[in-house]
Amino acid sequence: MRGFQRGTLRFTAMAVIASSCALLYGQNSPTGAPSASIAVSLAINQNSFSAGQKPLVILSEKNISNRVLYESNDFNYRIHVQGEKGEPPKTYYHRQLRGEPGVPALLGGLVVPWEGKKPGESIVKKFDLTVFYDLSQPGKYTAYLEVRDEAGVWLRTNSVQFAVQSQPAQAHQP
Repeated sequence: MRGFQRGTLRFTAMAVIASSCALLYGQNSPTGAPSASIAVSLAINQNSFSAGQKPLVILSEKNISNRVLYESNDFNYRIHVQGEKGEPPKTYYHRQLRGEPGVPALLGGLVVPWEGKKPGESIVKKFDLTVFYDLSQPGKYTAYLEVRDEAGVWLRTNSVQFAVQSQPAQAHQP
């Protein structure tokens, strides 16, 4: 009887620990939840592009905490683009970043901290959208980013709009 009680106690303890770990580590942070560490905003370098040009979105991250924040070399960004007909085709590289089925994932896991951002300090990063999406089709597009803060919360930036126009016909030279 005593052995049964010990076994039951061990099993109960393991179940409590396992469920606690699942609660702590199995939850996804909600997108757009407020962050106590950074504020993010997005801009675009111009509103109209010819097919073949590279639309650049400019991300501003400001440390709004009262401590130095460190960033790793992991890709802490999700880039989203929507066109008039839905999401344009993702590049192979973007599919690798997202870990899509059938595409070998990029090697990762090595976390090397970069220089920290001091309280009140802002940094600016530029992203070429053609690295992530095929934007060769003319049309109107909307882009936004999600940025992961140090607590693992995904913060959504504002959206920016831009248009891709057909390339002008080249004059034929004899």
